[in-house]
Amino acid sequence: MEIAEIGDHWELIKVDKESKEDKMGDDFKVDKGMDTLTLSDELGPESEQLTNGHNNPTEVSKSSAKLKRVEDVLEWHEYFMASAFLVAKRSKDPATRVGAVIVNEANKIVGTGYNGMPIGCSDDDFPWDKNTPNELDSKYLYVCHAEMNAILNKNSADTNKCRIYSSLFPCNECAKIIIQSGIREVIYMCDKDMRKPATIASKRMFDAAKIKYWQFKPQNEKIVIDMYENIR
Repeated sequence: MEIAEIGDHWELIKVDKESKEDKMGDDFKVDKGMDTLTLSDELGPESEQLTNGHNNPTEVSKSSAKLKRVEDVLEWHEYFMASAFLVAKRSKDPATRVGAVIVNEANKIVGTGYNGMPIGCSDDDFPWDKNTPNELDSKYLYVCHAEMNAILNKNSADTNKCRIYSSLFPCNECAKIIIQSGIREVIYMCDKDMRKPATIASKRMFDAAKIKYWQFKPQNEKIVIDMYENIR
């Protein structure tokens, strides 16, 4: 490859090694004084360093069609609720796996949690049963709920004015902690225990503390995560 001055412009010339005949293509034309050659053909390693006659390196870039952005992205609420369900996959509770995610005003996740035994209390030694003759054999006396763990596991100074996403409506004990932590909005997915005293008490406290709560309605029934999407 060579660059030759042709009239008032420069042209990149292909040299046939056998016939020694010069071949000039319109795709390689560039005006004098330009610093960049945009080529539609693949030039190969010979084009890495080209000069324009003034000993200045000329950058060569290959033209390409402009890519369009992806349109089917998750909106914020769906993204955070899906994250809560993903976090719930860490729970070892055989009956109900719950996940919670705390989000600040800048749409940054500042805490996550799922229902499980306290640190140091073995998942194998403590009970997972619900209704037992002996109350001490029931999980309810031991399990830390997802909302509690999310607040205790926060990675920010506080959760004031944050919102929390939970796959299940918070119980009365979690409602107390949510209110005390400064969280101002509760987004939940399931409200299967709406008639239980604990849930009724939660809503009563939220109403009194002016905590906004509402049920999330997903746009997608399922969200599939393909771990190999970007490496195939």
